[in-house]
Amino acid sequence: MHYVLRLAKIALFMAAMSLLAGHAMAQDYPNRPIRFVVPSTAGATSDLLARVIATEMSKILGQPIVVDDKPGANQIIALENVVRSPADGYTVGVVGVDGVVLLPLTTKALRFDPVNDLVPVAGLAEGRYALAGPADRSWKNFNELVAFAKANPGKLNYGSSVHQVRFPILLLIQKLGIDVVHIPYSGGAPYLQAIVSGTIDFGIISEGRVSAMGTRARLFAVTGQRRIASHPDVPTFGELNFPQVKGPSYSLSVRAGTPVAVIDKLSAAAAVALERPEVKTALANLMLESSYEKPEVAARTLAEQARFYAEFAKSIKIQPE
Repeated sequence: MHYVLRLAKIALFMAAMSLLAGHAMAQDYPNRPIRFVVPSTAGATSDLLARVIATEMSKILGQPIVVDDKPGANQIIALENVVRSPADGYTVGVVGVDGVVLLPLTTKALRFDPVNDLVPVAGLAEGRYALAGPADRSWKNFNELVAFAKANPGKLNYGSSVHQVRFPILLLIQKLGIDVVHIPYSGGAPYLQAIVSGTIDFGIISEGRVSAMGTRARLFAVTGQRRIASHPDVPTFGELNFPQVKGPSYSLSVRAGTPVAVIDKLSAAAAVALERPEVKTALANLMLESSYEKPEVAARTLAEQARFYAEFAKSIKIQPE
């Protein structure tokens, strides 16, 4: 009995010391430059988002924030870099939430668990996806596209370059009960070219790509709560009764085990930065909308998406590759 009580006291003491250490770290945090790790090349949306946020958060926190682009392997290189760094808040990932939750469902032999080895610091921003296809096809809107697909099973094809744009289409395919053929592409450029050239019949693209395609592509539906100003006649997926189809969202994340007080300090700085007019303007220019979430809310959003996609992947028998 005395031995058990002694172990309990030791455990309580260690927990108290850990809590005190975390508070002490937070009081001193940050006392050196912070690194934002981005899973994309310079000039990509997540890179530009990171630079906008880093500039303002640096002013608030009083330390430089360096943006470190680590593209490749569908976010794996960047995410693993964050997971393998010390849990001290000085290495922060700027991540695509849908990419994080899809990784364990689509990729074999991951050396880390992106959902559980990373902890959300703050939800940052949301973008839009659009369902698009070549402008020369006979169908002019979403309902006509679906009607053609149902009348011609196996005749239409769709493309994707990453899982983040394939899974929204898989959701539609399941809900609509249509039979279409998937054509994978190794990169975004050939994928977009395939849409405008008519090599594929439809695909999901980001809102930022819409204006670049001009009249060569036709839009059938968009994510988000409202229609986009440039295409007011194009309905949202919500209007079409497909609220499950959502656009990309971005968050700050750190390695699990980072002191809560440090996470809270980073999150508070992000909240202030996202409210600044110049940040809102910069995000709007990137076709993004600020959508701050506290750590606990961002964690809940991540968990809900992970659970939803895990159940969906199981229902359509998607296996990691």
